[in-house]
Amino acid sequence: MKDFEKVQFSKTDFIHYLKCPKSLWLLKHKPNIYPYGEFSDYAKKISAEGYEVEKYAQTLLSAQPDADTYSFQSIFQTERGLYARADVTRDNGDGTINIYEIKSSTSVKRGSQHNQIKDAAFQKIAAIEAGAKVASIFIVHLNKHYVRECEIIPQELLVIEDVTSEVADVEAETRTEIEQAMAILGQQEIDENSCTCLTLTKSNHCDAFDYFNPDIPKPSIYNLPRISKAKIAGFIADGLFNLNEIELGEVTEKQALVLKSAQSNEPVIDQTVLAEFYSKAKYPIYFLDYETYSSAIPLVDGARPQAPIPFQYSLHVKRTPDEMNLLHHEYLAEDAAMPLALIKHMQNNIDATGSVVSWHAAFENTQNKNMAEFYPDMADFLNGLVERTLDLEDLFKEGYVDIAFGGSTSIKKVLPVLAPDLTYDGMDVASGTDAMEAWARFINMSVGAEKDQLRDAMLEYCKLDTYAMVRIFEEIKRV
Repeated sequence: MKDFEKVQFSKTDFIHYLKCPKSLWLLKHKPNIYPYGEFSDYAKKISAEGYEVEKYAQTLLSAQPDADTYSFQSIFQTERGLYARADVTRDNGDGTINIYEIKSSTSVKRGSQHNQIKDAAFQKIAAIEAGAKVASIFIVHLNKHYVRECEIIPQELLVIEDVTSEVADVEAETRTEIEQAMAILGQQEIDENSCTCLTLTKSNHCDAFDYFNPDIPKPSIYNLPRISKAKIAGFIADGLFNLNEIELGEVTEKQALVLKSAQSNEPVIDQTVLAEFYSKAKYPIYFLDYETYSSAIPLVDGARPQAPIPFQYSLHVKRTPDEMNLLHHEYLAEDAAMPLALIKHMQNNIDATGSVVSWHAAFENTQNKNMAEFYPDMADFLNGLVERTLDLEDLFKEGYVDIAFGGSTSIKKVLPVLAPDLTYDGMDVASGTDAMEAWARFINMSVGAEKDQLRDAMLEYCKLDTYAMVRIFEEIKRV
């Protein structure tokens, strides 16, 4: 690596440092061996939406009486390598500037996962070190209450929030963190054994976790569901990572089920929980799955920023316990529209009696409730679906727990174990994010073979989601 004084240190690098200092060092010093995580399609979507929101922010500010005082994409670069690209700056005419950071979120994020105040503080510090005098800091974000009606109205779509005082509160802390980041990056060698992510839950591990912690067994304490940082710290202090070394009394009741499965290397089954679930299942059973699309800029009239719109559903119908020939119904919106046609299509295929089964049913139920509010005439039907819905995922929280699921209850973890002949591998559309991105392309494609192929891929994916539920439902029922 070059002398750090000559290497650019951006806001993205700073956020990376806050997540895991050693991971950033590895990226900068050994990029050829850095285990790059997947920059997911959803992350790309969010990035693209940020640029789209910027366009409306530029339209908004360019219409102001003082439009000539605003500059876009101003770059601040310091002698020691700090680099910031401010979305918008305003020349106040007194030697000071204001900085505006544009976000595609519907509020200012202040959580530990992504603290936009820290983002803004880095921008301010870089600007000051580059010679600017910063008076105020603003974050421009989407108005979650905005409802599109015909053309987008930037003045109503966007909220300009003054965060000057909040940035000032964390400025000293941010300066210290920048100094620490530059100090570690200036080292040609570091201790590459372990990293700070060791004390975090699995979902918060850096991309390089396995590189820095190669001796962590699989499975490990990180596969215990909803394990707290305090509990992880206690296990680390005692040198306990292997689940075979953990006592049942050291974990919560639900974690103990995963622990028992790991130690016995077989599923832990509670027949009472399973029997209670299946006693509630009334035939005909409708296995239902939605695909939804959310966008920073509402696509259609009636939509809000980042609010999900169902555009597709799949439905497998099992009319009797012994029926082998299932009915299958599906719907895919051909154009960007609110889901009225989708609801009517479902009404034709879901009768007034029988259970509805979904996976992580809170998602489907939320869509049903939202659609019921938007279409009061359909409320009885949609709210009825909510009342009849059973969550198949619930079975795997206490009724059937298998360490082979990795401590997860995701259908993508459960399906390969219970129905290994079914797989999402190799599918052109293989996830909800894929489906969202595919539909964005689909509705803008011209009629032809390529569009037909994409339609088939989207339908195949959603169909597998509901058929997977059928298979899992039957496999556990056999237990």
